[in-house]
Amino acid sequence: MKTSFKYVKRWYLEMKEAPQHSEIVFPENITIVRFSGNTDDYRQLNRLVGGDLGWVDRQIMKDEELEKILNNSGNRIFVLFNSQQPVGFAELDFMNNGEVEMHYFGLVPGARGKGLGKPFLQWTIAEVWKSNPSKLILNTCEIDHPGALPMYLKAGFTIVAERIEKQAVLSE
Repeated sequence: MKTSFKYVKRWYLEMKEAPQHSEIVFPENITIVRFSGNTDDYRQLNRLVGGDLGWVDRQIMKDEELEKILNNSGNRIFVLFNSQQPVGFAELDFMNNGEVEMHYFGLVPGARGKGLGKPFLQWTIAEVWKSNPSKLILNTCEIDHPGALPMYLKAGFTIVAERIEKQAVLSE
């Protein structure tokens, strides 16, 4: 595999107050567990969820850099399981300035469109707002799942910037 680059449209979003959601309802056999694995475990999870969407940043990152992120006390990763199989994850960075950044959020291809994304996003947002941040921020781009941006907007995020940026991609 080699790394190349292409230019993509990226949207920057934020949420400045907790949304008023109804009760969060998951299908049966769903659990959410805080991730506690090593860099190899994390890369496998990241690849399962985002491999088809071009999530390569963590794949090409040096082990020491990724270990630093995974061992940072402000970084929290939650894994969504369906019948004890990982089907998604959310990675949150509780930054020192009171903001929280959602670095990654997604589901494995086989779990998309099955009613898990919305409640998992609602759960993740509720988890963030337990810490009373000044705001929750994230970004997404045109090579992410086509339903990502509309789902974030429905959840209460607003677009604060839009840019064309260079994006790393892996190729054979």
